[in-house]
Amino acid sequence: MVEKASLSQLKSLKWGRLFNMFYIEPVVCMLIFSHVLTGTIMRNQLIYQTCTVIFQYNESDCKLLDSKNTSTEIQAIETELQAYVANMFLIRTLFESIVPAICGLFIGSWSDRYGRKPLLVVSMIGFSASSLVTSVICWMSSYYMVNPWWYTLAAVPHSLLGGMCVFYVAASCFISDTTDIKTRPYRMMFIEVIVFVALTSGSLLSSFLYAATSAAFVQSLSCLMIVLATLFIVFYLPESLGMLQDDEDIPDKQKDAVVSITISDQQLNVPEKSEKLSEKTCQVEQSEPGLFSLKHVKDLFSTCFKRRENNAHTIIWLVTLAGFVSIFVGDGVMTVMYLFVRQQFHMTVREYTIFETVSQSVPMLGALLGFLILKKVFGVSVVALALLSLVSEILSSLSKGFAILSWHLYLSVVLGVFRSIQGPMCRTIVSNIVPASDTGKLFAIGNIVQSVAPFVAAPLYTAIYKGSLASNPGGFNFLSAALYLISFILIGCVLRIKFQHRTFYAKLLK
Repeated sequence: MVEKASLSQLKSLKWGRLFNMFYIEPVVCMLIFSHVLTGTIMRNQLIYQTCTVIFQYNESDCKLLDSKNTSTEIQAIETELQAYVANMFLIRTLFESIVPAICGLFIGSWSDRYGRKPLLVVSMIGFSASSLVTSVICWMSSYYMVNPWWYTLAAVPHSLLGGMCVFYVAASCFISDTTDIKTRPYRMMFIEVIVFVALTSGSLLSSFLYAATSAAFVQSLSCLMIVLATLFIVFYLPESLGMLQDDEDIPDKQKDAVVSITISDQQLNVPEKSEKLSEKTCQVEQSEPGLFSLKHVKDLFSTCFKRRENNAHTIIWLVTLAGFVSIFVGDGVMTVMYLFVRQQFHMTVREYTIFETVSQSVPMLGALLGFLILKKVFGVSVVALALLSLVSEILSSLSKGFAILSWHLYLSVVLGVFRSIQGPMCRTIVSNIVPASDTGKLFAIGNIVQSVAPFVAAPLYTAIYKGSLASNPGGFNFLSAALYLISFILIGCVLRIKFQHRTFYAKLLK
């Protein structure tokens, strides 16, 4: 059983009031930073080892692949390698999605029943193990000819332990547990800022560390950071499930129910009642379902399909589907984006990491300033902010699709200045309209739907990229723009429901 403590009591502590807001942020920052630090470097390493081991080209020619000015012969080698490496990226993406999709069926009930911390620990252990295996393989490749397919097998530990699906649900529930309706959108946006700080700093530093050391050293440094983040969770992170909401976050009907029960308990004061309650508690504990019991799945779907007043259940599914579309695009683009930039603009690792840094920094500033100005000064609702973010995504994707010169990519970054607002706003919408006891299950069903995305997105985007490789490698961006338009329509339906029930959603979706 999780020990329960009032959130207001925790905030009353002077040291706890501040530190309570920064329990999960250091872990998220270290995890994202470590992944981005090695992301581009390991993709480049994978292409290099494919060139030398699989296609058996000369090492001198393979090293020229990461140069700006290449000959026609080297460009031909690059095109040949890309079709093979794209399949390698595809298989890894699919492999990382199978088990997390299955875990998604149970993760919501696990989180609401056993707490958030165990899930965070398990997922971080998986990341630590995968990072350690990758480091070993990378060091071995410095001395021996190692087949690059071993890097795909290194994804086994974190895939089997749930990966980002488990971590994301537990972290989102942790934030929801430790905030109220007023502070939740700001906390969701703050975690988004933390993510972008990690993304930009990791992208910026990776190429310089790579130039000064080696791929194996950078991967080992990343592994060390993930291990430290895991130890932080194990020894310092508290369990948030027991932190009850503040009184102002509990509806009046629930307050009245609590008061009436308290009075009846004091009036009865019958010894037999406590005995019966203890017997019922024992029976509940004995009948608790197992870890992989189908009851978890039943509870998950019964919660998600339960009809709620004022079309709240419709809003939940509209937001979930909009999130699915965005994740679908993200998974597809992630599979081919690095290959597209290398093929179309012949960027080196340093040039690409600089572009990555800019592409993450601008949306971070846009999200922070846009959120504070539009939300705080002009009072724009969370739904309207989500719509603005999707418009930004559509314009950014179209710009990338028409990009011919490298500065066109930076134009797409400027057009996508508000694209980072959608995620935190959608999570805020869901967590504001449902009780805290249901947030784990609802975040989980969202992750189940989103975990299915790579099974379709990765093959689809890979096929489109390979099919248009000779004519227009950036053609997949037009598909992204069309899908974001669908997501915009879904959130637009949420806005319509909000207008239909203005009184009910006046504060919840403010």
